[in-house]
Amino acid sequence: MMSFFRKPLFSDYRFIVGIYGILALFVSIRTLINMDSNNYQIFYYSLHHLIDGKDLYLLYPAEYSDHYHYAPTFAALFAPIFALPFSVGLFLWHLLFTAVWVYAVYRMPLTHNQKVVAYWFSVQELFTSLVNSQTNPLIAALSLFAFISFEKRQPFWAAFFIIVGFNIKIYSLVAAALFLLYPQKLRFLAYLLLWGVVLGLLPLLFTSPDQLVWQYENWVRQLLLKSDYDKWANTSIHKLVHLTISPDISTSTIIGAGVVLFCTVYRRIQVFSERWFKMLLLASVLIFQVIFNPVAESPTYIIAVTGVMIWWFYCPKTWLDRALLISCLVLTVLSPSDIFPRFLRQLLVTPYALKALPCVLIWFRLLYLMHTIKSVPASPAMELVDNPS
Repeated sequence: MMSFFRKPLFSDYRFIVGIYGILALFVSIRTLINMDSNNYQIFYYSLHHLIDGKDLYLLYPAEYSDHYHYAPTFAALFAPIFALPFSVGLFLWHLLFTAVWVYAVYRMPLTHNQKVVAYWFSVQELFTSLVNSQTNPLIAALSLFAFISFEKRQPFWAAFFIIVGFNIKIYSLVAAALFLLYPQKLRFLAYLLLWGVVLGLLPLLFTSPDQLVWQYENWVRQLLLKSDYDKWANTSIHKLVHLTISPDISTSTIIGAGVVLFCTVYRRIQVFSERWFKMLLLASVLIFQVIFNPVAESPTYIIAVTGVMIWWFYCPKTWLDRALLISCLVLTVLSPSDIFPRFLRQLLVTPYALKALPCVLIWFRLLYLMHTIKSVPASPAMELVDNPS
């Protein structure tokens, strides 16, 4: 399968970008025709509610269903889009996030063939996220941009990308774990604080200080309510644990165990400077922020699948690794699609959170590799350059 995508046409960036562009255009047109994007309606009205001084986190059934779960900064960050007519912003939404994710992968320190494989492997998963008008491709891209900034010794921009991600989905703050592998640690922390304040105050362009404090109080309250979400209504390690071990294990216990396991790899200080270790930690970051999210849904898995691709490029590619990759393709990537048997999806995949299972197993495999690998063969093509081919 991998060699098929290395054929001249399928490995041509122009062709790949064209496919992604057509995909995003199709989703935009389809969504506009049906006008059924509840997620974008939540995003769009957030700016209006912020300006009008309304509680961002109440239900507004006349405008959309479900709650707004994002920081007040989210409404301000995307004000240039939300200020456009609804149909124009909705049309641009899918094109923007597709372009950002494609560009982020392009900027990564990977070989041409590796990028090609990543694009083709992830195309269906990106589509799954796009049809739900989700921000997840952007979240994946922000972690990649943060990594690239760290590699280029630009802690200012690494901090910026991480804080932007935090204001969209708080679990993307996990990307800050990368800073321990790089110099200028104190400078990065200072920039993290700086950007936290600057972006945290950004909504003052649209509301008063008192109103903003009130909105942040409402946000924290909403996050606490959301974290207590129905344990059976997620696609993550939480549901797998509740199904296989005990439904009484708390969310905080599962997340705490995950954080401890995640941090165990830091004992290998002697390999912090190795490219393979940095890349595997990035893969761990991307997968962790999905599988340990207690309210993870199917569209969030473009983030984890991006991490799976990075793991694949640096793993030993044993029979176990290949089996895990194939299971990820079938259960994670293809199971929500029309080519997957619907009865199997309804009977097995959805009830038992099997979409999450390959990513969970790959994450544990990642940890094992990071604890045991001594070195990975270097390749000149893996070096980070300003203009990768």
